[in-house]
Order: sequence, then structure tokens, then C-alpha cells
Amino acid sequence: MKAPAIVIWTLVFGVLWNGLGWAGNNILLGGAWDAVSATASPDFTPPYNGLMREAMTLVPDFLYAFAFVWLFAQFREQTVLTSISLVAVLWVFGVAITYLAIVTSGFLPWNIAVQTSLLALTIFLVTAPMLPLAVRRRGPG
Repeated sequence: MKAPAIVIWTLVFGVLWNGLGWAGNNILLGGAWDAVSATASPDFTPPYNGLMREAMTLVPDFLYAFAFVWLFAQFREQTVLTSISLVAVLWVFGVAITYLAIVTSGFLPWNIAVQTSLLALTIFLVTAPMLPLAVRRRGPG
């Protein structure tokens, strides 16, 4: 897989993961997030506002997507099993550890952290097979 393909697939997965994450967090987990918001201190103000806060919610999925696509491109065996293994590792060392840090620092309750982490894992596992199937269909590059 060449650099332009890596960039394109990074954008595809970044947009896909952000969109599915937004839908899952707002539709499936909306009530749980509302409960978290209801228990937040009235004095709490986010450390970032506006565009910076939105960027900080969008950028991680693009970083995970880049790591996923770039690492996948390095493998000789570009199979569905390879893609699933990669997203599982990225989930453990990216998503799960990040949410663990957020929870242990007191910014988020365990229940919503576990739910949204499992949502991310589900999204990763369901979408990861797209890459090897597309690469196999289009051929090398």
C-alpha cells in the first residue's frame, strides 16, 4: 500500500469511526451521558471551548485510523485476521488505557467509560475487515 492509499484509508476510517462513535454515544448511550452531565458540578467548565474542544474529540479517531492503516500496510499478510488483531491492540493501548486514565483522574464515572470503550471496540471490530477486503479487491498499492 502506497502513501496516497494510506492517507485516503486513514481519512475513510477516521470519518467512519467518528460518525459511528457520535451515533453510538448520542443514540445508544445518550441517556448514560445525560446522567453523567446531570451529576457534573455546576462550577465545572471544560478546559477548552469551541473549536478546540471539538477538535479534541475528533482527532483521536483519525490518529487511531492512521495507526491502524499504516501498521496494516506494513504486514505481508494483509488479512481480515490481521486487521482485527490490529484494532484489538489499538483499542487496548489507545482507547482502554485512555479511558482508564480519565476515570482514575476523576473526570468520568466507570460505567460510562466502560460502555463507551466497548462501543469503540465494537466499531473497530465491525469495520476493520473493510480494509483487507478493499485492498484485496483493488490489488497492490
